[in-house]
Amino acid sequence: MVVEEPILFKSFPALKDQVPWISLLTNVPTPVDRLTGLEKHFNMSSNGGVYIKRDDIDHYIYGGNKLRKFEFLIGEALKKKKKGIQTFGGVGTNHGLAAAIVTKELGLKCDLFLADQPLTWHVQRSLLLFDHFGAKLHYAKGYGSIALKGGIFRLFHPKYFMMLPGGSLLLGRGSPLGTVGYINAFFELKSQIDDGKLPKPDVIFVAGGSTGTAAGLIAGCKLLGLDIDFKIIAVSDPMFVNNKSITTNCNVTLEYLQEMDESIPRVKVDAEDFEIYIDYLGSDYGVKTSRGQRAVDTMMELEGKQKGFKLETTYTGKTVAGLFDFLEKDENKSKKILFWNTYNSNDLDELLRKIGFEWKKLPKKFHKFYETKFQCWQITECPQETREKCPAYLNHEYRFWKVTQCSLDEEKEKVAREELSKVIELEDA
Repeated sequence: MVVEEPILFKSFPALKDQVPWISLLTNVPTPVDRLTGLEKHFNMSSNGGVYIKRDDIDHYIYGGNKLRKFEFLIGEALKKKKKGIQTFGGVGTNHGLAAAIVTKELGLKCDLFLADQPLTWHVQRSLLLFDHFGAKLHYAKGYGSIALKGGIFRLFHPKYFMMLPGGSLLLGRGSPLGTVGYINAFFELKSQIDDGKLPKPDVIFVAGGSTGTAAGLIAGCKLLGLDIDFKIIAVSDPMFVNNKSITTNCNVTLEYLQEMDESIPRVKVDAEDFEIYIDYLGSDYGVKTSRGQRAVDTMMELEGKQKGFKLETTYTGKTVAGLFDFLEKDENKSKKILFWNTYNSNDLDELLRKIGFEWKKLPKKFHKFYETKFQCWQITECPQETREKCPAYLNHEYRFWKVTQCSLDEEKEKVAREELSKVIELEDA
């Protein structure tokens, strides 16, 4: 396999010997697709257009935005000869799953410190996958407890490399290297624009969680001098997704690169370079909202089934909900818009079928997360042979009527729907 070095290094060769990096991505540059079904649905002008940057397929096992960051962060860990990765997140963290997968590939240890978040089927799936990929799980009820337990762990495990949640700077602290991954991603996008793969966007929509992805794109855009509006949909606490945290993330990273290579333009990002929308979060991180779920469903019907991508309700669904509201306005129908997809679209359902639903092998502190039933086959107690033939079994979508025509009798299907309606909570946000 030919290893392509970061396009950022090609633009600024002095960085190659200064900035740590390891090749992890297996499908870059990630493609850009045009969402013509969405354009038609919103009656877009012929001068406008909606595009999607397919970071959901940047790796053969698990796509999404995390591995772009990990190429630089884990590059640093290996340079420092670390033996393992210590990181943090909610009990359903996509960041944690990506870390477990990559560390297993590289022969590193992985310890995940996990805090409560709203319980969903996604959480239950993630915990099983963490375990399958060899991560050691540590439970902490909240982030204060995570900080305490994580700090104690670091004292006794000096050979571990610590990654902050999402692989991003946290309130200006930590490594800027995760953000470098998305500066590099923007340089990749600029190359695709130059090659005619898409027109220069007027607007880019991206989720803002730990904000490293958004910050990297904004900083990359600033370095290249392009005029693009960034719409950041806040999907985590405003303590982390705010003007100061994003500008700090951008500028700390830019300063780091400028120290590594004096030829890099001395630019800075300020709050006028982007907009943050906080109305799509709901009451807490990970809460499912009615607008987010509608956006997931609508995008799947109009585009996802044909193009092979899917969204989820914590990050990308809320981001697309913001995009949909933007497209409703007449003044935006002639704009060229890019949605940066940060969620994995590779199929993990088949892997889960091989693993099974053996949650009792998890550490006992995580057993409580399986007291609630989120799937029809749990409620109806379908026999194993029926489950294994059914597309709804262990599927990422827990509303079985969206996945398959159920073969149960009418009464059992009615019971399953009624029971699931009690646990599928959508906030009116």
